[in-house]
Amino acid sequence: MALDAATAKEMIQKLAEDRTAYLDTLSRAHDVLAQALEAAATGKPPPKLTSDAVHQNASSNSNSNIVEIGSLKKSSTFSPEDSDTDDNESMFVQEPLPRESYDEDGLRKYIRQNDWTSNDRAIIGTVLNNKQLLERTNIFPVTLGSVDDRSHLSHYSIFDVGKDGAPLEIRKADAKPVSRAQAIWNNLKGINADESRQREAVGRITIVREPSPLLFAALHYTMHSHFDMDEAFTLLVEDKTTAFAHRPFSTNDRHQRTFVFTLDFFTIIGDECQPASWQRSDEEGAASETHVPLSRCSSYIALSLSGPPARQVRNKARRAERKMGNIFDPFAPWHVLSIQHYPDWKHSIDAHNSTRHYVNGPEAFLITLRAEFKDAQKRLREVYNRISDLVRMPPNFMFSRAARDRLLFEDEEFTFSRRYFWAHQSLGIMNEDIQEMVLAYRSVFTEHVWDGSSKIIWPGDESVSSRYANWRKRMKILRADIEAELQGLEDIAAMNTDKMKEIKGLRDNLFSGTSVLESRRSVDQAIITVQQGHNIKLLTLVTIFFLPLMFVTSVFGMTNMPPNDSFHPFGIVTAVICLPTYMLIGSLNTSSGVHFWRSKTKQFFAFIGRMLTNLFALFGYTPEWAKNPKTHDYTAIKPIQHRSQSAHEGMAARGNIPGLLPSATTFPTRRPIVSPTGTGLHSSQNNLPRMLNSTTTVQFDDEKQPQSPHKESGPKHLIRKLYHGDHRRTNSWGT
Repeated sequence: MALDAATAKEMIQKLAEDRTAYLDTLSRAHDVLAQALEAAATGKPPPKLTSDAVHQNASSNSNSNIVEIGSLKKSSTFSPEDSDTDDNESMFVQEPLPRESYDEDGLRKYIRQNDWTSNDRAIIGTVLNNKQLLERTNIFPVTLGSVDDRSHLSHYSIFDVGKDGAPLEIRKADAKPVSRAQAIWNNLKGINADESRQREAVGRITIVREPSPLLFAALHYTMHSHFDMDEAFTLLVEDKTTAFAHRPFSTNDRHQRTFVFTLDFFTIIGDECQPASWQRSDEEGAASETHVPLSRCSSYIALSLSGPPARQVRNKARRAERKMGNIFDPFAPWHVLSIQHYPDWKHSIDAHNSTRHYVNGPEAFLITLRAEFKDAQKRLREVYNRISDLVRMPPNFMFSRAARDRLLFEDEEFTFSRRYFWAHQSLGIMNEDIQEMVLAYRSVFTEHVWDGSSKIIWPGDESVSSRYANWRKRMKILRADIEAELQGLEDIAAMNTDKMKEIKGLRDNLFSGTSVLESRRSVDQAIITVQQGHNIKLLTLVTIFFLPLMFVTSVFGMTNMPPNDSFHPFGIVTAVICLPTYMLIGSLNTSSGVHFWRSKTKQFFAFIGRMLTNLFALFGYTPEWAKNPKTHDYTAIKPIQHRSQSAHEGMAARGNIPGLLPSATTFPTRRPIVSPTGTGLHSSQNNLPRMLNSTTTVQFDDEKQPQSPHKESGPKHLIRKLYHGDHRRTNSWGT
């Protein structure tokens, strides 16, 4: 794993401080042992040990034989509560982990025979599809430096926790330099496997960062007996923060033992880093002043408690499949697994060290989770800073008009609209991720979990024993630390919200300025369009002016015309053709002229229609267009009504007043009317009142009128029917 200069400098400083603290502790321990030997030789009582600090009593009394044991405040980089421990080992887990040993042949067989899920194949698909890889003598790369599967960028931290609670990092010394993937496998493949070692591990902390597909398969192989690795791979692939506490009623024994927490959020792709194929990431990839390459990143943190169940709990659900569930002892042998897949260089590698002492697995799990929250806070804050730089005003904004115009008016590529939209939505998605992390934590770690009153998650309060009392006291301190990290995440969410409001204001200003600019351009374009319309109109008038002249000249320009004829016929024809044409064009150029000629045209066609109907009726034929006078009404255009009717007159004209007929003057006077007896024609409207006063009975009750196909009813419909004639007759005009 490549380190930048700042990280390397920080690590060197910490190593120097740890070395000073270690030498100081060694010197003080040497003095204690020397005093013990001297006391044994002289017969004096041996020095007494207290639980405060390892230093010589500063008292001037030379006969003092008291040595105090406590925290190292000088040259120590860790807080006292991290390095403080009790001499009584009964406060810690004492039962060692079962021995486990794995080899490469077993890994090959496991890869071939295991039933891999679709999400498993998404992560280790390149291994499953590479048949030659499993046939090689060394399944892991042997080349030092860069390799094709990028396992040289993987990093790991593996700790064995002893009965004193102190984590000791596992770094096996190899006979010759090996690749990074081989080194990780050498430390993964055994737990308490070396029988010559007197220090047995009661807990194992395994942290692997950016593992290659082959290392993912190795983790699945070595951890599947403690964790549901299929579920772990699924949670890594899915873009969701999830928390699964111990599930005592699950049919899967591993779900009963494990406590799972997954984090999923954004990070900026680091230099030389590459997101995995199953991670959603930026398509462009390269970072620039106008682009921030982002990638989804995820981590899996889980605790597994070994040994037999400590007790059982009853399932109170009505439709439960299992009535009883298993609860495991918090002080049982344990495993903590952390798989981190972040394509950057922002990992915290000091979450665990030998100066800390873990009383049990839940404490180590919570410290690992706290480190992940801290890393998430660091990554999300950097994303916020980069997005803020992307939308920040340039330095010359207050002094350069060109810079202000560039931000106020959008360009052809919609640069700032795209930028503001992306920044606003990205910050919103970041806030959703933060809310999911905080909600997942607080929905699981309730007050009952911290005080020990929970029946399922790590039960046991301070009254159980001194071991539980000590553990609960340490849990209170750890809870405060985790809450502080969550508060940092919520502060970032508040900063994101404020920045979103700022971006919204910038976007609104951009839209306003661009809208004003577009409005001005639209006005200019409208003026140009009007001018073009005038030009086209002028060209049309000129063309129409010469059109009758061209017609006359073409007629008189024929070759069969008399060559010596007088010009009088030409002038007369020109005047007869051109003057009416010009008058017609002039009148059509006004709205009143258009209405006049339209009405006259319709009257002409109405007259032609009546003539043709009467002509066809002489031969006993009725055209289709004459059978429905309403559809083919060739009456004249109604005159424009220059005054409004009263409400009473309007209702009477529409036939909406029962017992009142429309005025007879509203009907045309030149329409034939069928007599009440149906035998005669009356061409005068004076017969209409006499017809209505005859023996024909008119029913005006709208509810009893038969409905026509056109859904017309009422007095108006009846009078129109009498006026036009029965449309069921062969001749609708009364012939």
